Amino acid sequence: MNTTLEIPDRLFQRLQKFAIPLVDTPISVIERLVDHFEATTPTPTPLTPATTQNPDFKSFDPLAPPDLLHTRVEGAFGSKRFRKWNELVRLAHIEAFEKAGSFEALRDATHSQIREGNHDGDSGFHYLPEVGISVQGVDARHAWTYALRLAQYLKAPLRVNIHWRNNKKAAFPGESGTIKWTP
Repeated sequence: MNTTLEIPDRLFQRLQKFAIPLVDTPISVIERLVDHFEATTPTPTPLTPATTQNPDFKSFDPLAPPDLLHTRVEGAFGSKRFRKWNELVRLAHIEAFEKAGSFEALRDATHSQIREGNHDGDSGFHYLPEVGISVQGVDARHAWTYALRLAQYLKAPLRVNIHWRNNKKAAFPGESGTIKWTP
């Protein structure tokens, strides 16, 4: 659905403070602000199964997920919430490190590219100061695969609610679904 939106001059000037000149459009700035808001604002209600919110949600086999490119995600790994694919990967590694007890044991448990120490920004690595390791960012398909492996290692439930963007390359443009793994 495309809707025309008039942005008052005063608000447009405020949005320009967050724009990259010659790159951003008002929509890309608004999307970035909403992404930030969603990532930093706790949701007051517990995560409920997608199927009770919307009967049109598709349910997928966790061992044979659909193509996850061009998706947005939110969900829970164990009792911890996440709102982005790479946030899921980082959360899963922090949880798994507690069980593994060492970098070497975690390296054996994961399929992710990890490095001991702070390698933030180096080849897409993100430093996790909670456990002293860096994890490389990945696409949605790999994020699911890596998080599922660690959920199985921890015997922790994992659920993702997925929304495919309205993109003709998406598996289900504009649709939503859920993937759930329970130990």
